Amino acid sequence: MDRRQLEYFVAVAESNSFTAAARSLSIAQPSLSHTIAALERELGVTLFERLPRGVRITEAGGAMLEPARRVLRSFALVHGAARSANDAGYGKITIISNTLWAIEPLVGVVGEFRRLHPAVQFVVTHPERRSDVIEMVRSGAADFGVLDGEPPGTLASRRLVDHELVAVLPPRALPDLASVTVGQLVPLGLICTPEGSDLRAILDARLEADGQRTEVAVETAHLASLVPLILAGAGAALLPEGLAGEAEAKGARVLRMEPRTVSEVHLVWRQGRLTPITEHFLTVATDLCRRDLGVAAEP
Repeated sequence: MDRRQLEYFVAVAESNSFTAAARSLSIAQPSLSHTIAALERELGVTLFERLPRGVRITEAGGAMLEPARRVLRSFALVHGAARSANDAGYGKITIISNTLWAIEPLVGVVGEFRRLHPAVQFVVTHPERRSDVIEMVRSGAADFGVLDGEPPGTLASRRLVDHELVAVLPPRALPDLASVTVGQLVPLGLICTPEGSDLRAILDARLEADGQRTEVAVETAHLASLVPLILAGAGAALLPEGLAGEAEAKGARVLRMEPRTVSEVHLVWRQGRLTPITEHFLTVATDLCRRDLGVAAEP
């Protein structure tokens, strides 16, 4: 068993599809299928049940998945330590991201990359508006940007994670509901970040789709104040599930939105302008977030 076999196995397991896995690995599907078959023969077990559309991991494959991921992470750690022993492992990476996405997924990615490259420095800045992310990356003032949705124009992008946004309400608000529309939140008063921010753009889009006016009761530039404001009874807000879970632990009510609101978070950069260290950051970010992305099964 070698590293390549493990990489192929994990890619198929995470995508539930030989086709999708081959595409993500940039290899031919017959080569991928041959490698997995050889691995199954070597281990003496069936790792995937072949279905008319996609594949399903077997019990043996499921037992192997997490250990395989750990082995691949160890390979990456060894590789990163070797690289950081020379000039290729040094440098500075600048990223512009609003606080929402700086918490998730950026915190985990930066933490993992610092383990691999302890000599690399990071500078993470906050934009006033979503357009600032695009402009700073386009001008070269930042190596990467993190934003909701694909960027317009010529910037390259990679989808990292999908975040479902849910409604976070004061503790005793709307006690008889299990889910809520944005229109039902309006009488409570909406709390959100300023115009031009990703969170405000998402909220405004939902209000417009519901035929509501794009107005908020409390506008705050401080994301950290959203949950305290909700708990104080100032109104309701849309937040990603991670932040909503923290609010619920403090006593807030959390309800699913109808219809669902999902934000696709993208990493953006200038095409053809990556250095070896920023290219490796892109690889680490992609690998770390891939299992959370949930690629749909394909035939």
